[in-house]
Amino acid sequence: MIGRGLIIGNESFRRSPQAGPKGTILLAHSSTTTQEYFFAISREDVRGPMNLEETIQSAQTSEPEWAREGASFVDVEELNGTPVKYTLSQVGGEADFRLNVRAISSLQSDKLDASLRSHMTRVLGLSDDLESFYGEFADEAEPLQSTFSKLRGLRLMRGTNLFESLICSILSQNNSALLWNRTARLLMQFYGTRVNFPDGTSSSLFPKPEILARLSPRELRSKTSMGYRAKPVVKVSRMVTRGELKLDDFGKLPYEEAMEILLGLPGVGPKVADCFLLYGAGRLEAAPVDVWIHRIATRLYFRGRKVSRPKTAMFLRDRFGEWAGYAQLYLFDFARRGGMDNTI
Repeated sequence: MIGRGLIIGNESFRRSPQAGPKGTILLAHSSTTTQEYFFAISREDVRGPMNLEETIQSAQTSEPEWAREGASFVDVEELNGTPVKYTLSQVGGEADFRLNVRAISSLQSDKLDASLRSHMTRVLGLSDDLESFYGEFADEAEPLQSTFSKLRGLRLMRGTNLFESLICSILSQNNSALLWNRTARLLMQFYGTRVNFPDGTSSSLFPKPEILARLSPRELRSKTSMGYRAKPVVKVSRMVTRGELKLDDFGKLPYEEAMEILLGLPGVGPKVADCFLLYGAGRLEAAPVDVWIHRIATRLYFRGRKVSRPKTAMFLRDRFGEWAGYAQLYLFDFARRGGMDNTI
C-alpha cells in the first residue's frame, strides 16, 4: 500500500506519539536506524526525454502537487507501511539528463532502492515511449505537433493511491488547479496521519477512506472549503470503506464499463471519471474534457462548430487512440501557458 504525504513545515523531532484532530503522529526511526539514501535514475532508465519541472507543475489530478524546494521537488510516500521522504531533482536538459533521488526512511537501503525506483517509474511515467508519441503525430497538418517543441519531456503522472486520485479528481470539478490543490492539502492537514522526520520536517499523509467516511459533509466544508464537493467525497469514502466500490478493478475493466460504473457515483461526471481513469488507473485512452479542452478542440479540430463535451472526448479517443490521454495533457498544458495565442 502506498500513501501520499505532504511536507508542511519544520518541527522539532518528537519522541513520543500523540493523538489529536490531525491524526496519530507516527515517528520515523531515530538517526541511528533511519536510512538516508541516494541514487540516480539515468537517461538509459527512461524511454525518451524528461522534463521534471513541467511534469510536476502541469496540474495533473493524480495527486496533490509535490512541494518545491529550489530546483528540487519533495514528496512523502508510505511504502509498504513505512513513511519515506524523498527529494527529486533533474540534472541536464530534456534529452541528456539524470534524476537524482535523496530519500530518508527506516527501510533498509536495498529495499528502499527497489521500492522507490518502481514507484518513480510509475508515478512519473518513465516507461512511456515519448519518441513514439511524438513520431506518430509529427505531421505538420496535425495541430498537436505544434506543442511538442515547447513541452518536450512532459510526462503523464499516475497516482499510486487510487482513493487519493479519485478524491483529487472530484475536487478538481469546476475548480482551478490552485484551489483544488489547496483543498487537498487542508484535507491532509486536518484528517491525515501526521509523520515527523529526524530532519525536522513534518508531513501529513492523505487520509484513509475510513476516516473521511466518518465525517459529515458540513464538517468537511467548514474545515477545507470544498463546498458542494464535500457530500460526494463523504459518500464515495463510505462506498470504498464498505467494499461497495473496488478501485483496483478500474485498471482492468473495459473502458466503457469502467465509465458506466464511475458515472453512477455521486459527484462524478464524464470529466471527473476520465480524470480518475487517466491519472489514477493509468488508462491512457481516457481523455478528460473540461471547459478548456472543449474550447481548444473546438478551435483546432471543429473550426468553431458546436460539439458536445462527450463527443469531444470520443473524438480525442478515436483520433489519438492509446495516446489520447497524452494528447489531452499536451493540448491543455500548452494552452494553459498561453501557447495557443502564439502558435496554434
